[in-house]
Amino acid sequence: MPTDFRTQTLNIPIGTGRRSLTSSVTFGSRVNRANVALNGYKLDYVSDDHHINIVEVDTDIVSISGNKVNFRVEFQYSDKNFDDPYQGYVNALIIADVA
Repeated sequence: MPTDFRTQTLNIPIGTGRRSLTSSVTFGSRVNRANVALNGYKLDYVSDDHHINIVEVDTDIVSISGNKVNFRVEFQYSDKNFDDPYQGYVNALIIADVA
């Protein structure tokens, strides 16, 4: 059971509320199973300073097809009224058991 790793950075465009992005990585051989972990992130408001009330970042495997792993990152960054735009990035680490 060889193990292989890939990292993927997803840029988060300006927006508000809870959002998600999907992406994929390709390994050099068939993937038997995989998992995704949060490797790092930066979220910040577009405008002036605000009080941060909620910071959430979550990762999930969506599907595995041959040597391709599809994953999703969900995120939210807000103050108490949820109406201030934010942006940033999330860096995901995909770990796979490959053939």
